[in-house]
Amino acid sequence: MSNETVKTISGKVSYAVKMALPRNSTLHVRLEDDSLQDVAAKELAAQIITNAEKAGLNFNLTYKLADVLPGHRYAISARITHEDHLYFISTQHHPVELGVDHVKEQEVLVQLV
Repeated sequence: MSNETVKTISGKVSYAVKMALPRNSTLHVRLEDDSLQDVAAKELAAQIITNAEKAGLNFNLTYKLADVLPGHRYAISARITHEDHLYFISTQHHPVELGVDHVKEQEVLVQLV
């Protein structure tokens, strides 16, 4: 068992379009270090929720405190897919402060593709 300190960010993904998700939809939520330009963002945590239309759009991302670097920027991104087809995606940067004792529940807005 590891002695690494971990923290969790909780939240909910939402969308403004009045429609039900198709059966067997999948919610993908990622916590990323997006500090470096021209380099793919480093993933710190991810959660995939199958049957999101039933399970809901709440998420919990657990990350290692050791992965949080001073001066870096972190953000949450989300998307909803159905049978490998992208339905919704976050289009705005959703920054989050990591390493603090209390992070309020996050709300990530996704847009219809």
